[in-house]
Amino acid sequence: MLRFSPLHFHAIWCSALCAPPATAESSGKPYPYGGQAVIEGVLMKGRKHAAVALRRKSGDIQVVDKQLKSRFPQWLTRAPFLRGFFLLWDMLGLGMWALNHSQDAYLEDAGEKVEHKGTNWTFVITAIVGVVLALSIFKLLPTFLVDVIDTRVIPVTGAGLRNTLEGILKFGIFVGYVAAISLMPDIRRVFMYHGAEHTVINAYEHDPTRRDADFVAQHSRLHPRCGTSFIAILIVISIIIYYFVDRWLVELGVPAAGQWPVWWVRWPLRILLIPLLAGISYEVLKGAFALRKTVIILPLIYFGMLFQILTTRRPTRDQIEVAQASLDAVRSREESTAPT
Repeated sequence: MLRFSPLHFHAIWCSALCAPPATAESSGKPYPYGGQAVIEGVLMKGRKHAAVALRRKSGDIQVVDKQLKSRFPQWLTRAPFLRGFFLLWDMLGLGMWALNHSQDAYLEDAGEKVEHKGTNWTFVITAIVGVVLALSIFKLLPTFLVDVIDTRVIPVTGAGLRNTLEGILKFGIFVGYVAAISLMPDIRRVFMYHGAEHTVINAYEHDPTRRDADFVAQHSRLHPRCGTSFIAILIVISIIIYYFVDRWLVELGVPAAGQWPVWWVRWPLRILLIPLLAGISYEVLKGAFALRKTVIILPLIYFGMLFQILTTRRPTRDQIEVAQASLDAVRSREESTAPT
């Protein structure tokens, strides 16, 4: 496996498949830890610390922890409707750190030499290429396909219908992407560790005092705060936001066709609106999780969790043990530094 591998590109997307990081701890309730699967391991994140646990070739579990510091000022990471984008960007950097560490361990276990020279440049190049590919595939391709369908297949009139079709295409591309990468054996293993991460967090949130294998293993591999749900909610919200933005632009008199701004106006705006969409989607997911037992919220929760069937697999006991070791390490660091 090369250091500059498809898994690095996948990390751009995989960082969004972690449970979105929380900003505060509810009184009397377990802290909502987040996590992410890596190569033969699991990353867990608290408020001030993170840890990645890896299953080495020897069978031992190696744990490396890290103190967290945001790249952004506190007012940005706490401001409602702004914090989602910046917290997820921080998680991207953390996820890449964990993935690079796990790949180093994988190469060492395979008997290959690990070269650290130029690692920072590798990270920068990979991040840039990954972001460009993600934006092209998941943001620009759907709106381009709507134009193609409208001009060459069947007329699609009105901003509402066009944005709905764009959203449907986004879901289709997302499902197709997951189905395609799941054919890779390494990714299937990552999805199993993703399931292990959810299983351990579900058990912790059920009863933080218990960590025995039988108790943990009986919990679901699906979790309502997972980033897969975040992506599903983001697509739905994008349909609504883009509809109103497109109508507003047409009313302002920008060049348009069929109540839809021309591509050289629409495409840049799809990119520029990402922070707003991420911020709103984060607040919706956070609020839905807080009200997850409310009958009116349950359909939204289940809709998001439905897509996790694609991005998780039932983990083995050994994989659950790795995820548990990661969570235990983070909890230990968080509790040892908590004010008394």
